[in-house]
Amino acid sequence: MKAVATAGTEKRSGMGREPRALTGRGPMSLRFDQLGHLPHDSLVLATGACILIGVAIWIASRVPIRTHIGRAPSPVARPFLSNRKHAMLAALERVLPMYRIHAQVSLSALVEPAVGQGHPQTAEHDPFLQTIVDFVIVDPASSSVIALIEMDDRFADPELGNERHEIASAAGYQTIRISASDRATIATAQAAVGHLRDAALKAAPAVTRLPVPVRTWPLGGRFNGTR
Repeated sequence: MKAVATAGTEKRSGMGREPRALTGRGPMSLRFDQLGHLPHDSLVLATGACILIGVAIWIASRVPIRTHIGRAPSPVARPFLSNRKHAMLAALERVLPMYRIHAQVSLSALVEPAVGQGHPQTAEHDPFLQTIVDFVIVDPASSSVIALIEMDDRFADPELGNERHEIASAAGYQTIRISASDRATIATAQAAVGHLRDAALKAAPAVTRLPVPVRTWPLGGRFNGTR
Protein backbone atom coordinates (compact mmCIF):
# COMPACT_ATOMS: atom_id res chain seq x y z
CA MET A 1 0.00 0.00 0.00
CA LYS A 2 2.87 2.35 0.74
CA ALA A 3 4.41 1.77 -2.67
CA VAL A 4 1.11 2.40 -4.36
CA ALA A 5 0.62 5.60 -2.45
CA THR A 6 4.09 6.78 -3.43
CA ALA A 7 3.45 6.08 -7.06
CA GLY A 8 0.19 7.92 -6.88
CA THR A 9 1.85 10.84 -5.25
CA GLU A 10 4.50 10.97 -7.96
CA LYS A 11 1.81 10.73 -10.58
CA ARG A 12 -0.14 13.57 -9.05
CA SER A 13 2.96 15.70 -8.72
CA GLY A 14 3.89 14.97 -12.32
CA MET A 15 0.46 15.84 -13.55
CA GLY A 16 0.58 19.11 -11.66
CA ARG A 17 3.62 20.38 -13.65
CA GLU A 18 2.87 22.63 -16.55
CA PRO A 19 5.04 22.15 -19.65
CA ARG A 20 7.29 25.15 -20.65
CA ALA A 21 6.15 27.01 -23.70
CA LEU A 22 8.42 26.37 -26.66
CA THR A 23 8.72 29.76 -28.31
CA GLY A 24 11.92 29.05 -30.32
CA ARG A 25 13.52 32.35 -29.19
CA GLY A 26 16.98 32.46 -27.68
CA PRO A 27 18.61 34.79 -25.13
CA MET A 28 19.85 37.23 -27.81
CA SER A 29 16.30 37.76 -29.09
CA LEU A 30 15.16 38.53 -25.57
CA ARG A 31 18.02 41.04 -25.19
CA PHE A 32 17.04 42.83 -28.38
CA ASP A 33 13.42 42.91 -27.23
CA GLN A 34 14.53 44.51 -23.99
CA LEU A 35 16.56 47.09 -25.89
CA GLY A 36 13.57 47.86 -28.06
CA HIS A 37 11.48 48.68 -24.97
CA LEU A 38 14.12 51.08 -23.60
CA PRO A 39 13.44 54.83 -23.71
CA HIS A 40 14.86 56.75 -26.68
CA ASP A 41 17.49 58.57 -24.58
CA SER A 42 18.80 55.34 -23.07
CA LEU A 43 19.03 53.74 -26.50
CA VAL A 44 21.06 56.69 -27.81
CA LEU A 45 23.43 56.49 -24.84
CA ALA A 46 23.94 52.76 -25.34
CA THR A 47 24.69 53.26 -29.04
CA GLY A 48 27.16 56.05 -28.27
CA ALA A 49 28.92 53.88 -25.69
CA CYS A 50 29.33 51.07 -28.23
CA ILE A 51 30.78 53.51 -30.77
CA LEU A 52 33.26 54.92 -28.23
CA ILE A 53 34.39 51.42 -27.27
CA GLY A 54 34.95 50.55 -30.94
CA VAL A 55 36.96 53.74 -31.54
CA ALA A 56 39.08 53.06 -28.45
CA ILE A 57 39.86 49.54 -29.65
CA TRP A 58 40.82 50.85 -33.11
CA ILE A 59 43.14 53.52 -31.65
CA ALA A 60 44.77 50.99 -29.32
CA SER A 61 45.54 48.73 -32.27
CA ARG A 62 47.35 51.60 -34.06
CA VAL A 63 49.52 52.68 -31.11
CA PRO A 64 53.15 51.47 -31.50
CA ILE A 65 54.20 48.78 -29.08
CA ARG A 66 56.37 50.11 -26.27
CA THR A 67 59.06 48.26 -24.42
CA HIS A 68 58.46 46.66 -21.06
CA ILE A 69 59.71 49.80 -19.30
CA GLY A 70 57.20 51.98 -21.13
CA ARG A 71 59.63 53.75 -23.50
CA ALA A 72 60.37 53.26 -27.18
CA PRO A 73 63.93 52.22 -28.13
CA SER A 74 66.21 55.24 -28.48
CA PRO A 75 68.23 55.82 -31.67
CA VAL A 76 71.91 54.97 -31.49
CA ALA A 77 74.62 57.14 -33.02
CA ARG A 78 77.02 55.56 -35.48
CA PRO A 79 80.41 56.71 -36.80
CA PHE A 80 80.20 59.35 -39.50
CA LEU A 81 83.04 57.77 -41.50
CA SER A 82 84.63 54.36 -41.46
CA ASN A 83 88.36 54.12 -40.83
CA ARG A 84 89.04 53.55 -44.53
CA LYS A 85 86.98 56.54 -45.65
CA HIS A 86 88.46 58.74 -42.93
CA ALA A 87 91.96 57.93 -44.15
CA MET A 88 90.95 58.52 -47.77
CA LEU A 89 89.47 61.91 -46.91
CA ALA A 90 92.76 62.91 -45.31
CA ALA A 91 94.70 61.68 -48.35
CA LEU A 92 92.43 63.54 -50.79
CA GLU A 93 92.84 66.77 -48.87
CA ARG A 94 96.60 66.35 -49.04
CA VAL A 95 96.56 65.80 -52.80
CA LEU A 96 93.92 68.45 -53.59
CA PRO A 97 94.55 71.35 -51.20
CA MET A 98 93.06 73.83 -53.68
CA TYR A 99 89.61 72.22 -53.49
CA ARG A 100 87.07 71.68 -50.75
CA ILE A 101 86.03 68.07 -50.21
CA HIS A 102 82.66 67.16 -48.72
CA ALA A 103 81.96 63.68 -47.37
CA GLN A 104 78.74 61.67 -47.27
CA VAL A 105 76.61 63.82 -49.57
CA SER A 106 73.13 62.71 -50.57
CA LEU A 107 72.64 62.22 -54.30
CA SER A 108 69.38 64.17 -54.06
CA ALA A 109 71.45 67.27 -53.18
CA LEU A 110 73.34 66.93 -56.47
CA VAL A 111 70.70 65.72 -58.93
CA GLU A 112 67.36 67.33 -59.64
CA PRO A 113 64.55 64.73 -59.75
CA ALA A 114 63.43 63.84 -63.26
CA VAL A 115 60.11 65.10 -64.59
CA GLY A 116 57.84 62.43 -66.00
CA GLN A 117 54.47 63.09 -67.65
CA GLY A 118 54.37 66.62 -66.32
CA HIS A 119 54.87 65.62 -62.68
CA PRO A 120 58.27 65.93 -60.96
CA GLN A 121 59.56 62.76 -59.37
CA THR A 122 60.54 63.45 -55.77
CA ALA A 123 63.51 61.90 -54.00
CA GLU A 124 61.16 59.97 -51.71
CA HIS A 125 59.85 57.98 -54.69
CA ASP A 126 63.29 57.30 -56.22
CA PRO A 127 65.45 55.08 -53.98
CA PHE A 128 68.61 55.91 -55.94
CA LEU A 129 68.31 59.61 -55.13
CA GLN A 130 68.39 58.68 -51.44
CA THR A 131 71.81 57.04 -51.72
CA ILE A 132 75.00 58.66 -50.47
CA VAL A 133 78.04 59.79 -52.46
CA ASP A 134 81.28 59.20 -50.56
CA PHE A 135 83.12 62.41 -51.51
CA VAL A 136 82.30 65.52 -53.54
CA ILE A 137 85.14 67.74 -54.78
CA VAL A 138 84.02 71.38 -54.92
CA ASP A 139 85.71 74.54 -56.16
CA PRO A 140 85.66 76.90 -53.13
CA ALA A 141 85.61 80.00 -55.35
CA SER A 142 82.44 79.12 -57.29
CA SER A 143 80.95 76.17 -55.33
CA SER A 144 80.87 74.22 -58.60
CA VAL A 145 81.26 70.46 -58.39
CA ILE A 146 84.52 69.23 -59.91
CA ALA A 147 84.04 65.48 -59.49
CA LEU A 148 82.42 62.79 -57.39
CA ILE A 149 84.44 60.04 -55.73
CA GLU A 150 83.03 56.64 -54.92
CA MET A 151 84.88 54.08 -52.79
CA ASP A 152 83.78 50.58 -53.71
CA ASP A 153 83.06 48.22 -50.85
CA ARG A 154 83.44 44.46 -50.88
CA PHE A 155 80.05 44.05 -49.23
CA ALA A 156 78.20 46.70 -51.25
CA ASP A 157 75.76 45.96 -54.06
CA PRO A 158 77.61 46.54 -57.36
CA GLU A 159 74.36 47.14 -59.26
CA LEU A 160 73.47 49.97 -56.89
CA GLY A 161 76.86 51.57 -57.46
CA ASN A 162 76.52 51.27 -61.23
CA GLU A 163 73.04 52.79 -61.16
CA ARG A 164 74.26 55.69 -59.04
CA HIS A 165 77.16 56.21 -61.45
CA GLU A 166 74.76 56.30 -64.43
CA ILE A 167 72.52 58.87 -62.73
CA ALA A 168 75.50 61.10 -61.89
CA SER A 169 76.89 60.79 -65.42
CA ALA A 170 73.51 61.66 -66.94
CA ALA A 171 73.47 64.81 -64.79
CA GLY A 172 76.91 65.79 -66.12
CA TYR A 173 79.10 64.80 -63.17
CA GLN A 174 82.45 63.08 -63.44
CA THR A 175 82.59 60.09 -61.12
CA ILE A 176 85.92 58.63 -59.98
CA ARG A 177 85.72 55.15 -58.50
CA ILE A 178 88.30 53.69 -56.15
CA SER A 179 88.46 49.91 -56.10
CA ALA A 180 87.69 48.00 -52.93
CA SER A 181 91.12 46.37 -53.12
CA ASP A 182 92.95 49.73 -53.00
CA ARG A 183 94.17 50.94 -49.64
CA ALA A 184 93.31 54.45 -48.50
CA THR A 185 96.74 56.00 -48.93
CA ILE A 186 98.17 59.15 -50.46
CA ALA A 187 99.49 57.08 -53.37
CA THR A 188 95.97 55.80 -54.08
CA ALA A 189 94.56 59.32 -53.89
CA GLN A 190 97.28 60.62 -56.21
CA ALA A 191 96.52 57.92 -58.75
CA ALA A 192 92.78 58.64 -58.59
CA VAL A 193 92.68 62.46 -58.62
CA GLY A 194 96.18 63.45 -59.69
CA HIS A 195 94.86 64.67 -63.04
CA LEU A 196 92.53 67.07 -61.24
CA ARG A 197 95.45 68.53 -59.33
CA ASP A 198 97.51 68.94 -62.49
CA ALA A 199 94.63 70.64 -64.32
CA ALA A 200 94.03 73.04 -61.43
CA LEU A 201 97.70 74.00 -61.17
CA LYS A 202 97.93 74.48 -64.92
CA ALA A 203 94.83 76.69 -65.10
CA ALA A 204 95.74 78.86 -62.11
CA PRO A 205 97.90 81.94 -62.82
CA ALA A 206 101.38 81.79 -61.40
CA VAL A 207 100.86 84.91 -59.28
CA THR A 208 97.90 83.35 -57.46
CA ARG A 209 99.65 80.14 -56.53
CA LEU A 210 100.12 80.76 -52.85
CA PRO A 211 101.67 78.09 -50.66
CA VAL A 212 99.04 76.02 -48.93
CA PRO A 213 99.85 74.87 -45.40
CA VAL A 214 100.08 71.11 -45.20
CA ARG A 215 98.12 69.61 -42.36
CA THR A 216 99.27 66.44 -40.72
CA TRP A 217 96.64 63.74 -40.54
CA PRO A 218 96.88 60.54 -38.51
CA LEU A 219 97.32 58.21 -41.45
CA GLY A 220 99.19 55.68 -39.39
CA GLY A 221 97.95 53.40 -36.65
CA ARG A 222 94.19 53.08 -36.57
CA PHE A 223 93.68 55.17 -39.71
CA ASN A 224 96.10 53.26 -41.89
CA GLY A 225 93.58 52.68 -44.65
CA THR A 226 93.27 48.96 -44.06
CA ARG A 227 89.69 49.15 -42.79
